[in-house]
Amino acid sequence: MRLSLRTFDLMDFMDLNEDLIPLLNKAYFFLKFRPRTEKEVRDYLYKKIRTTHWSRDGAEEVIKKLKDQELIDDKKFVDWFVRQRTTLKPKGQRLLTRELLQKGIAPELIEDYFSENSVDEETLA
Repeated sequence: MRLSLRTFDLMDFMDLNEDLIPLLNKAYFFLKFRPRTEKEVRDYLYKKIRTTHWSRDGAEEVIKKLKDQELIDDKKFVDWFVRQRTTLKPKGQRLLTRELLQKGIAPELIEDYFSENSVDEETLA
């Protein structure tokens, strides 16, 4: 999954509190480098709001907006992550599962992915 930030229409932001636009921009910057899980974005935004006037509710509103724009999607992240790891740093299913859990991916999403897509551990060794 290659993340591409599309040009957004002004209408995309009408339902977002104007005060949250700078926080949304911080999230866009964080997402610019690679796909992220919802937990990674949440942790990043919570860290940013510690020293500012924004609240956790504001961060959750930004996360909802990013999900609506399909910039955060844990299911797509799992697919991207497993493909990257099996290509660049070959690892078995057990280690991939542990890494995905650490990144905040729900166990059900991981199980669903591996039930539909197998990792050939013999070719990875």
